[in-house]
Amino acid sequence: MAPKTILILEDEQIPALDLKETLVSFGYEITGIAPTGEKAVRMVDERVPDLILMDIQLAGKMSGIEAAEIILSRQSVPIIYITAYADPDLVEQAKKTKPYGYLIKPYDDRAIRTEIEIALYKAGLDQNFRKECEILTEWVRQRTEDLARANDALKKSEARYRLLFERSGEGIFIFDAEGKTPGRIVEVNPAGAAIHRYSAGELAGKNMADLTAPEKRGSGASAFRTILDGTWIGGESDHVRKDGSVFPIEYNAGLLEIDGHRYVFSVMRDISERKRTQDAILRARDEWEYTFNAVPDLIMIIDDKFRIIRANRAMADSLRTTPESLTGRFCYEVVHQAGEPPDICPHRQLLADGRGHTLDIREDRLGGDFQLSVTPVRDKDGTVTGSIHVLHDISRRKRDENALRAVSTELQVIIDNAPGMIWYKDTKNNFVRVNPDGARVFGMPVDRIVGKNSADLFPGLADRYYQDDLEVIRSKRPKLGITEQMTTARGDTLWVQSDKVPILDEKGEVTGILVFVVDITDRKIAQDALALANKKLGLMASITRHDIINQLMALNAYIELCREEATDPAIITHLKTMAKVSASIERHITFTRDYQTIGDQAPEWQDVGACVYRATASLPMKNIRVTTDLHEIKVLADPLFEKIFYNLIDNALRYGGDRMTQIRISSLETPQGLTIVIEDDGAMIAPEDRAHLFTKGFGKNTGLGLFLSREILGITGMEIRETGTSGKGARFEISVPKGAYRLRA
Repeated sequence: MAPKTILILEDEQIPALDLKETLVSFGYEITGIAPTGEKAVRMVDERVPDLILMDIQLAGKMSGIEAAEIILSRQSVPIIYITAYADPDLVEQAKKTKPYGYLIKPYDDRAIRTEIEIALYKAGLDQNFRKECEILTEWVRQRTEDLARANDALKKSEARYRLLFERSGEGIFIFDAEGKTPGRIVEVNPAGAAIHRYSAGELAGKNMADLTAPEKRGSGASAFRTILDGTWIGGESDHVRKDGSVFPIEYNAGLLEIDGHRYVFSVMRDISERKRTQDAILRARDEWEYTFNAVPDLIMIIDDKFRIIRANRAMADSLRTTPESLTGRFCYEVVHQAGEPPDICPHRQLLADGRGHTLDIREDRLGGDFQLSVTPVRDKDGTVTGSIHVLHDISRRKRDENALRAVSTELQVIIDNAPGMIWYKDTKNNFVRVNPDGARVFGMPVDRIVGKNSADLFPGLADRYYQDDLEVIRSKRPKLGITEQMTTARGDTLWVQSDKVPILDEKGEVTGILVFVVDITDRKIAQDALALANKKLGLMASITRHDIINQLMALNAYIELCREEATDPAIITHLKTMAKVSASIERHITFTRDYQTIGDQAPEWQDVGACVYRATASLPMKNIRVTTDLHEIKVLADPLFEKIFYNLIDNALRYGGDRMTQIRISSLETPQGLTIVIEDDGAMIAPEDRAHLFTKGFGKNTGLGLFLSREILGITGMEIRETGTSGKGARFEISVPKGAYRLRA
């Protein structure tokens, strides 16, 4: 089959040559390039092409539209307008020539190819349509002549053309052009009735206006008048089916005279499917155009000569220009401001090997760092004709990567120079990072430790260590102050204290464990020595207390004997004083027994409510009611923490007086921490005594209870103060800092 021929009417040489090259690559034959309308008319007279691509604005006196009018008055050839303008007045002028397409510059190869294929297809249909019209017109004329010549010949001809009339796939209508009802349907074939969803009988007597959509009836009446003037016309309109639905039709119509009576003969077809196809193509093109210009990536389509065929809005904006101004220019001139492509040009590589390429580039003219991807564009034979350039802005990613590298470097410096051992493990017990101090314990370089499992480094202890890790992973909470022994690669046994902290990702899931390990061997030895010394001192104190108590018992016995025998009042008074002094000595000895272990043991988490309960259980509460509102609070305190509540409640019982009925213990959390309140409704503390309450030796009993209470609390950073007000009894507040208490979840 011979290739379709196309005439190009374009007054700009480079775009015309580019267009010719593109059309030839599609398999079309170019009959010529006309720079003016006058030359185009002459070239068509010499050789009629299958299609004309015509620019509207041309050099010379004749515009593209004027040239089209002259050409169409002589030949029937489809025309597609190509213009950079979409002015409504210009479009209306162009519509009068019934173009087969209207392309706005710039356009891509796919768009023009689609437009040409549709135009040639439609032109072919029109040509067949005209041929059928000519045949049918000939049939009508022949019918008239046959009627005049011979009835038998007429019947034969009528049967032949009646068969064509009845079986034609095109709708054929004959309308009355005269009489009282011009436009009345005189005859219609089955195809014409079917496209309107009527039977032929149902259309009898209806008017052409009944089949025309209301908004098209004005133009339909105008076309009818044109036909009555003797002009054959063709075009498109909207008709109405029996069910009221509107559909598009294409028609050709003209005037016939039979036996002196005039009729309008019209052939029409339903073009709904063609319209849907065209609309789908246009919609797809519009969607592609929207997407192409909406994406934030910088996109160019470049041919095999390094010329920009198309650039999207983002690309043009980055160069501070318009997409149209980039079309036809060399990419290396626009982007790199160079006279030739750079050595690392991926488009050059693509043209050489036919494969896509991706690389990261820094382009200051475009304003940052980009990931450049080039994808080949091929013709129907698979030949590479260009590429699609996509530049994705990765400036932020580059900045983040640089910042991450800087942070990672700083972190590594901190880890490497931090005192103590540090390592980072994943959730599978594998080492990800370790500092030099940690590596020395393992007896190997850092790079040999990374990637190893704990089982490789502590064969006998890995499972026990991993249990602590699993506890941290499951709870997602740190585990601090783990004291245990560790054996080094040289066989030395160390006492260490470990803190294990979970590393969480953005979803809150544990990705690893950060372990801080401090060698506390020297401290442990000192603690053990101190504990042994304290034990010995405690033993000595216990023996001494026992001996003193025995001596006091003997002293008290002799005092009692003397009191029984004494008769001198002065001596009796002295003996009573001696008994009080002996009792005071016994209380002090007992007090030292109760508090001799203060600070000896490590602080531990203690249930405050349980401490209060045990304290009250060992005191004579009588009718005094104790209420608590502690909600399962735990505090980190010395094991003697319970003694604090014992002392405070004991003091309330001793000095609260007869008016006291209850002791209330409550808690309050504030931004600074937790406050535990112990208050009663008994006698208030004298204002002059408040400043000395926690002074060693102040008080009526031992003078040490509140003093030692403050010391016990101070071991873990807690404080105590008296805050009672006049007439409301005693009130003590214990302040617990953040991190030293736990509340029920």
